[in-house]
Amino acid sequence: MNIIDFNHSHPLQAYWQLAGAAVQADALTLALELDLFSTLEQPLDVPTLAARLQLAPDITGHWLELLWSMALLQRIDGPDGSRYGLSDTTRRYWLPGPQGCVDAWHYRLKALRQTGASLRQRLSGEPIQAPAKPQGGGQDWAAAAASHIAQEQQAISVPAVLSLLQMLPEVQRAERVLDLGGGPGLVAQALAREYPGLHATVFDWPPTAAVARQLVAEAGLQERVATMGGDLSRDSFGEGYDVIWCSSVVHFVPDCLDLLRRVLGALRPGGLFISAHAERSAQPGMNARVMPYYLPMLMAGRFVPRAGEMAGLLAEAGFASVEHAGECDFPMAPLTVLLARKGVR
Repeated sequence: MNIIDFNHSHPLQAYWQLAGAAVQADALTLALELDLFSTLEQPLDVPTLAARLQLAPDITGHWLELLWSMALLQRIDGPDGSRYGLSDTTRRYWLPGPQGCVDAWHYRLKALRQTGASLRQRLSGEPIQAPAKPQGGGQDWAAAAASHIAQEQQAISVPAVLSLLQMLPEVQRAERVLDLGGGPGLVAQALAREYPGLHATVFDWPPTAAVARQLVAEAGLQERVATMGGDLSRDSFGEGYDVIWCSSVVHFVPDCLDLLRRVLGALRPGGLFISAHAERSAQPGMNARVMPYYLPMLMAGRFVPRAGEMAGLLAEAGFASVEHAGECDFPMAPLTVLLARKGVR
């Protein structure tokens, strides 16, 4: 007897889910605006929660079920109805605290929606009005950007980087490490804490480097972590480094090959350059994990390498060997990790 499988997905299912994602994003936005997750640190039934937040009970129940289906809530069913509490993911990332990513998510959602809304204008060649700069110029802009980046660095990037680097013997014995384009510098701080004999340097634009310097001082690591401000496309970022870490940076320089040659010159003989950057895949399903997030950069004329392109540039820059080390889960899109070693002579 043949068994008929009724569980297969229709070819359009992915696109129906795409439309439904807009409802999910709005439901999460509302939960954050109403401080729902702090209210549910102890599980509550629907009528009690609705009364506390001054919401309609019936509609509140449907909204909570949607959030439960998104793995944001836990549902505890009982004879007197259901109570809702927080999932482990929500406790970790959606509450205030060192792992919280609320501001970063709001920033990403707003930026991506602006990209989608401007797509027709861009395709038609119409000019796009640039967003207004924050009051106070570059310093305020750097501080605002660092607040979003810092959340994601602390919660996502730092654990991913430490997990990756602990497998590399060059890092275990390194004395000098450069975090190139390191933003608020939390990766460099984490490395300094993890490896007591290591001294780290963070290089970024001067206003951003100032933010990193302040955070380093607040952490009491100013003897172990230095900061440098400059223009990545032309300024020196030092030399004699054992290891240079660089993630999501090459998109912002006009000449990637020139940067890689200067990175090679900044390493000591036998030094290691670790590149972690998104790459555009030749496979549509893989590329779908990258394109929505990097489309704004591409439309702005920035460099987002195709698969294998960065490895080729590293070889052209003069690195003695280039090794593909897989992918690393970073905010939004996975990054391709390449290990490029300088020759010993």
